This record gives sequence, structure tokens and C-alpha cells, in this order.
Amino acid sequence: MKWPFVFLFLFFVLDGFGVLNVGDRAVSGAVERVNGLRLMGKQVRVLTNGASLPANRTLTKYLNWGMQFSAQEVVSSRDALARELSGRTDKRWGFAALEQSELSLLVPDFIRLQDNPADYDRCDGFVLLGTGDWSLSRQALLKAALHQKHRPLLVGNPDLVAPHADQLSREPGLYAHALADENDSVLPEFFGKPFDNAFEIVRESLQGIDPNRIAMVGDTLHTDILGGAQAGWRTVLVTDHGLLKAMDVEKAIQSSGIRPDFIVPTT
Repeated sequence: MKWPFVFLFLFFVLDGFGVLNVGDRAVSGAVERVNGLRLMGKQVRVLTNGASLPANRTLTKYLNWGMQFSAQEVVSSRDALARELSGRTDKRWGFAALEQSELSLLVPDFIRLQDNPADYDRCDGFVLLGTGDWSLSRQALLKAALHQKHRPLLVGNPDLVAPHADQLSREPGLYAHALADENDSVLPEFFGKPFDNAFEIVRESLQGIDPNRIAMVGDTLHTDILGGAQAGWRTVLVTDHGLLKAMDVEKAIQSSGIRPDFIVPTT
């Protein structure tokens, strides 16, 4: 095994982007790693901030790659958001989301925000779920709507960027922070790593387990490592596939003040 610390832990909680996959491709060796952990008697979970699609669609992707997860073992930030929205179904929510995001599974009354200013005016609140087709012009419409009238802003993916084969994509967290920076009355509510609402869902399946026997494996200091540490788990930083690829890792750690328990180059 490439991870010399593997025997210390009973449970491994793995990030998606940057650990299991980069864009639409599995990280080399990730399938063998996941299945190898199971052969050693370890339990494995996925905790991803990918919120555009329901977790069952993410599960299908992993299964197609040969990673043998069950539906209960894959948790996304969308699941944490869904719990919140289940108590706020009296509102019409405007979503930054993809056409295939299956918004009807989240709320009964919604508008997928595009380029019509009137749609923004009709919303009681807004959700930044997935920004794959979001644009600066749509961001400007949302900014104007929030300036005109205070409304809640929920964020289903706190990530700023996500790693792809040849670039980093801009994610909902980036747009949410921009809105908050430009308007003091905008107070985004975040769902997903590093916030505890996502870790709590995973913890529910790990009851009675010593937190020191749980390892959070991720590629991002401010989401995976910070969130895992706050949950009381040990943390493992993967450096070669995600946000820190080709960066000075030690400099990033010193600058952020967030230090993982272990550092490995690859999954």
C-alpha cells in the first residue's frame, strides 16, 4: 500500500474532485485504492462538494469506473442543502443550476435562473447549486436582485474552484463570496465542506467510532483538511491531482495555517 499510515484508521472519508477524479476521469490508481481499502477491512465513504447532480448520479459515475460504493456511502453537499430546503418549501427558490440538476427533487416551486431579469424578481430566495453554465451577466442580474430586495442566499457548494484536466472551474462559493463582498446585507448560508452540516451526515453512519480512527482524505486545505480537523478526524492531503498541483505545498500550508496530519502525492 502506498499509504504507510493506512493501518491507523478504520474509516476513510474521500473527497471526490482531486482525489477520486479530475474532471470526468478517475485519478490513476484510485479504483485500486478504494477497492484495496475494502479488502483490508476498511470502511470507505465519499464526501464531495459536487452539488449539481443528485448523489445517485455521482454514485453511477463511480460504479462505472469500478469503485464499489453503495448509495449510503456517497454523500454530497447537496444532501446537506436538501435537509435545509426541506423546511423552507414555502418559498419560490431561484437556482443557479444545470438543466439536468433535477431541481424538483429539492423543492416544489423553483425557477432555474438564466437571462430573464423578471425571473429574478419573482424569487423569494436564491440557491447557488452549480455554476457550470453561470455567466457574469447572470451574476450581475443576481447582484441587482439582491440589492433591490434582501432575500436569503443558499450555497450548495462552498468550493471556490474545482480541478479539471487543463483548468480550474469557477464554483458557487466563488460567486457567493463576490456577492457578499459587494453587498453587506448579503449573508450566504453555506452547505458542504468545510461546514459541519455535511460532516454531520457522514457522522450519522459512523456512530460509536473513535474520531481518531477516521481519516478525511482531500486535496484542498480550506475545505477537506480544515473541515476534517474541525470534525475531530485525522486528515490526509493529496497534492498531485487537485488544487495544489504544481504548487509549493509547504508554502500554502504555512500561509493558510492549516496543516494536515499526513501528506501524500497521490490517491
